[in-house]
Amino acid sequence: MEKIRMAIVGPSDSVSLAYAVALERSDILSPQGIVYQDAAQVPEIMRARCPEFDMWLFSGIVPYHYALSVATHKPLFYLPHTGSSLYRALFEITYIKNLKLRRISFDTFSQAEVEETFKDINLPLPTIYVKPFSDVASAREFANHHYELWQAGKIDIAVTCFLTTYEKLKELGVPAFRVWTTRSNIRTTLDVAINSCLAQRFKGSQLAIQEIAIDEYDNIVRASSSYNVKRMEMCLYKILVDYAEMLKGSLVSRGDGQYTLYSTRGILEDSTNELTVIPILEDISCQVKAAVSGGIGFGVTAYDAEQNAFHALGIAQQKGKGLWMAVNDEREVIGPLSSAVHLKYSVQADAAACKRVADQLNLSVTTVNRLLAVIDKLDTDTVGAEELAVYLSITSRSARRILTILVENRLAELAGEEMLAKGRPRKLYKINLQLLLAHLHHQDEFS
Repeated sequence: MEKIRMAIVGPSDSVSLAYAVALERSDILSPQGIVYQDAAQVPEIMRARCPEFDMWLFSGIVPYHYALSVATHKPLFYLPHTGSSLYRALFEITYIKNLKLRRISFDTFSQAEVEETFKDINLPLPTIYVKPFSDVASAREFANHHYELWQAGKIDIAVTCFLTTYEKLKELGVPAFRVWTTRSNIRTTLDVAINSCLAQRFKGSQLAIQEIAIDEYDNIVRASSSYNVKRMEMCLYKILVDYAEMLKGSLVSRGDGQYTLYSTRGILEDSTNELTVIPILEDISCQVKAAVSGGIGFGVTAYDAEQNAFHALGIAQQKGKGLWMAVNDEREVIGPLSSAVHLKYSVQADAAACKRVADQLNLSVTTVNRLLAVIDKLDTDTVGAEELAVYLSITSRSARRILTILVENRLAELAGEEMLAKGRPRKLYKINLQLLLAHLHHQDEFS
C-alpha cells in the first residue's frame, strides 16, 4: 500500500516529538517535519508545499486555525492540549522545581478544563487566571496576558502551550512552564488521521461515470442537415476528449448524441471543485450549437455508478436543457452544477419518516427533501413563492400550493409582505423548520 505523506507543522520541539511518535507508524506513514518561527507562516507554507502531502498535522489549535484559511481538500488535523497534557506541567512545577501552586495563569485551556484537572489529581485549586483560545489569539497576545498578570503581582507562575510565548516569558524573567501534548494523545490523533485518510482514498478511488447527451437530439436531426449534425457532434466530441484527458478518464461515444465518460471520483471532485462547477460548460455553450445535459454517478461498483449517472441525467433533463446533476453513492442528488441554485438532497427510497410526512402533505418525498435543502441553502426560514419556485425548478403556482399546504398543516405561517417596484406586494412565509424536522423524526400524526 502506498504510504500516506504527512506534514507535521509547528515549532521545533513539538515537531520533533510528533515526528518521533509518527515513525512508530512507518508501515503506513511517511512523515516530514516542517518547522516555523511563527504560526502566521502556516498559510504561506501550505500554499507552497500542499502538493507534496496527503494530509497535514499541526502542533496545536493556533496553527490549525491559520491552516483553515487555505483552500485545500487535504485532511487537516491538530494535536489537542487536553487535561492530561497539563499533568506534566504541574508535575514539573511541584515535584521537579519544588514550587508552590498558589497563583497561576494559563492559556489555551478553558476555566472548566483547568479546574477539572486539579480535581482529577486531588490537588487544591489555587488562584488561577485563564485566557482561553480564540480565533484571533496569538503567541504575543498570550505572552502579554501572562506578563501583565505577573507585573501586577497577581501570579507567581505562568503555564503556556506555546513555545514562542514560553521563550518570551523566560526572557522577561517570568517563571514559565510549557505544556506538551502527551505521546498518547499524539498516537490517538495519528490513528484518527490515518483512518480518515484511508477512507478518503477509498472514496476517491470509487468509479465515476458521466452520462452526457445532446438535448432534443432527434429534433435537431430532423431540422438540420446531416453535415451540420456531424459538425456539431465533432465539436462536442473534441471538448469531451479534452475533458476526459483532464480527468485521466476514457470517453465512449454511444451514438445519437450520447456519450459516457469513465474516471475516478477523486480526480472528478478535484476538477469540479467538489461538484459545484462543470469546467466545460462555458466551452459547450460557446462552441456547440445545442444544449447538452449531463449526469454524474458515483458507486462502489460499475453498475451502481452507471445507474446513478443515468438517474442524474434523467433529473437534469426533467429540469430543463443544458443542466448537469450528480447522484452520489448515498443516493443524494446534487445540482444543478455550475448554478446559483445548486442543491443537495436525498433520494433514499427507504426514508420512511420523510415518506410519511410527504404522504400527509400530499407532496413527493423528493419535494420534501428539496424543500429542506432550499431552507438550508438560503440560510433562512422565510421565503416567498417566487424564490421557492426558482430553487425547486417549479412554477410559482406550484410553489404557492406547497406553501399553502405547509400553512394548513401549521408548518408555516404568513410572515408579511415585501413591496416590489411594480405589481402586487409579494407574500413571505416563515417555515417552522423545527416542527417540520420533528415530524420527520417522530411518529406523531399532524393534529
